[in-house]
Amino acid sequence: MSFNILPSVNVALIKDNKVLLSRRQSTGWMDGHLCLPGGHVEEGETPRQGAIRELKEELGLELTNDDLDFICVAARNTKPNQYVAYEFMVKAEDLNIVNAEPNKCSELVWVNMDALPKETIKDFAIIIRDGIVKRKRYLEIGF
Repeated sequence: MSFNILPSVNVALIKDNKVLLSRRQSTGWMDGHLCLPGGHVEEGETPRQGAIRELKEELGLELTNDDLDFICVAARNTKPNQYVAYEFMVKAEDLNIVNAEPNKCSELVWVNMDALPKETIKDFAIIIRDGIVKRKRYLEIGF
């Protein structure tokens, strides 16, 4: 039996004790729920390059490798695929953030990391709680 392991990236934009989440829409997966910005790493990209590309596509940001701080790796079992998700953080105090994909994201919301809304997708709540807040460098989710 074979299965896919896909590389993905997520980026936590942090301001004060808040993290930026996007509300998914018209994607076919967890629409109406909140998640960190990010997506798949494309062929030939490093995880950092993928994160920078995703932030430009989703939030209109022009960032460099130096802007991204590595948080952790999350092995995620989301059948039918498994993901190796590279998690990064960006300090967002001086960034001009816009919803650059309104067809996939109905809103961007700043939420307190210690009181995530119930609509936060479970995997992302674990990444925020264990990866960002508790500083764990390796997570296994959904196994």
